[in-house]
Amino acid sequence: MKSMLKITCLSAACIAALALVSCQKETTPAPAPAPEQPSAKTYTLTVDATKGEDTKALSLDGQVLNVKWADTDQVSVFAGDWSGDPMGTLTAAASETGSTTLTGAVTGAAEGDNLNFLFPRAEWSYTGQKGILLSEENSIEKKYDYAAATVTVNEVDGTTITTNTANFTSQQAIVKFTLKNNDGSAALAADKLTISAASNKLVTNKSYRGAGEKTYHTSYTATAGSGGFSGEGHENLVDNNLDNKWCQDKPSGGWYIEFHTASAIKVDGYMLRTGGDTGSWDNWKRNPQDWVLKGKKNSGDSWTIIDSKSDNHDMPNTSNTAKDFDVDVPGEYQYFRLEISNNIGNGGAMQLSEMQLFKYASYEMGTSYGNITVTPDAAASEYTVALRNENAIADTYTLTATVGASTYTFEKSGVTFKNGKYYSIMVKMQPKKVSSITLNKSSINLLIGGSQTLSVTNVSPDDAVDKSVTWSSSATGVATVDPSTGEVTAVAEGTATITATANDGSGTTATCTVKVYPEGTVVWDQSNISDLYVSGTYASYTKEGIKLSANADEIFANWTGSGDYGGISFDAMKSGGYTFTAPSGKQFTKIEMTLRGPAGWDMASLGTGWSYSGDPETGFKVTWTGTAASVGLLTGADYFHGEYVKSIVFFVE
Repeated sequence: MKSMLKITCLSAACIAALALVSCQKETTPAPAPAPEQPSAKTYTLTVDATKGEDTKALSLDGQVLNVKWADTDQVSVFAGDWSGDPMGTLTAAASETGSTTLTGAVTGAAEGDNLNFLFPRAEWSYTGQKGILLSEENSIEKKYDYAAATVTVNEVDGTTITTNTANFTSQQAIVKFTLKNNDGSAALAADKLTISAASNKLVTNKSYRGAGEKTYHTSYTATAGSGGFSGEGHENLVDNNLDNKWCQDKPSGGWYIEFHTASAIKVDGYMLRTGGDTGSWDNWKRNPQDWVLKGKKNSGDSWTIIDSKSDNHDMPNTSNTAKDFDVDVPGEYQYFRLEISNNIGNGGAMQLSEMQLFKYASYEMGTSYGNITVTPDAAASEYTVALRNENAIADTYTLTATVGASTYTFEKSGVTFKNGKYYSIMVKMQPKKVSSITLNKSSINLLIGGSQTLSVTNVSPDDAVDKSVTWSSSATGVATVDPSTGEVTAVAEGTATITATANDGSGTTATCTVKVYPEGTVVWDQSNISDLYVSGTYASYTKEGIKLSANADEIFANWTGSGDYGGISFDAMKSGGYTFTAPSGKQFTKIEMTLRGPAGWDMASLGTGWSYSGDPETGFKVTWTGTAASVGLLTGADYFHGEYVKSIVFFVE
């Protein structure tokens, strides 16, 4: 198909030059007038356009899902290399079919030129959907805000230029996901659906963006605003004077200013400049944090949000410092309104010294990739999503559905979504499973007949659907455990491993080692001696009839830390060391200290009867054997520091 480009040449007015001759003997000829500079030709361009053969209409549950043109849609025309400002703007004729006629003024086109058409903020209407493609800024519809086409100026004949059809290739696949439980028996009503691709080629934004140097506009007229302190009103923001500022306590409804330029200007971004005392005291808290910039081309138009920031901390914490922001919706505007709803300090005064709008010297296509997140107004089991993947080959997709505090997942490989197609997919969502379990203890000591309850302190991930566990014992003859409560009961001397197993089928486990000792044994561990503290000559600590004494100055022992990182630290800065004393009338036959690691004990002069053994598999121990009512430890040590004795077991008879 060919399109007709109608041209009207606007000729420049002729200027008559008058030669002035002076009354002198010798006359000097008047300089020749400068040659007239031809003005760029402006044409009225009319071109047929379509949004692609596969994009005219799609069917969804028997309803037609139209991708249509609105009479407010505007297409910018750029040179073939995207350089410079737009050559003009074309407006679409309303159309329900996906094809339209674009008409507008274009300056500087010539035969053989390639022209780029760009529709940077498409808001195509998707109708008859059960999912979302809503109008809010973060909806899927807004994430796919890109349309581009190229036409060639084929022939110039008088005032008529012939071009080929502008075929916009921008429609993405429309996919309806219906979520089911893993067994397919019931619908799964999810609050949110996140879609990701293994290639990370899901397009979340594709539009033209500014490039090259920036040109700042500096002339504005302020017409309204929220005021400000004396001499610090809103009009100071756009007066092109860096020596004053807009500063004001937060008014009801927030801060605002309205201003305009003499005529419409191209806006790609804006500059905000901090106040002259922003770097002093806490004045950086006066920087804006949440704001909206609105614009319109004509005074009677409705405001368009051209940029918005939420919880933004990009404004510098220094005085008189500028920060540039690209707008979300670049275009031509004349009237502007800046609304600031909050500052960094969440109250008090807000201040800025200056604001300027700018445009870029050139443009390029910009693409961002990432996950697509769909959030309906209420929990739903069906989601209709506009999905575009630039990966040319089949991909692996992962869907994550949030159901209350739980998460379900689905993964499928070998999927390719073709541009402009409609897909209906029933998805069996798998519950998100447990990947790790943490227990309150990794080891415990018990006497025969004693008991202690284990518990789960953490399950990852947080959004696992089933976090429950079942407890079991590797040796029920040594220690039993209640399968549901985790209560461990010592049965006979020996060692058992208690295991907590996730109930979701993931196979994830966590273990605790239980050592059971016979009657007459005394155990010191985190369950009963977290208050242990001995410092200096003759200081002592007694628990269950057993006493620990320090025999010299600069001898210290105390319990530090907690859980697996808890234990007794022994310090002996002088010889003399420590003495363990058995209960009255009894004597030790064995003392066994379990360590977290060597931590100096492997090199220590332990004393008579003591020995060290260390193995990452079987554990690290310091053991005394013999028969005595009192036992010395580190008696000959000097400048010794040994950390984290996790437990001490005394065998007494």
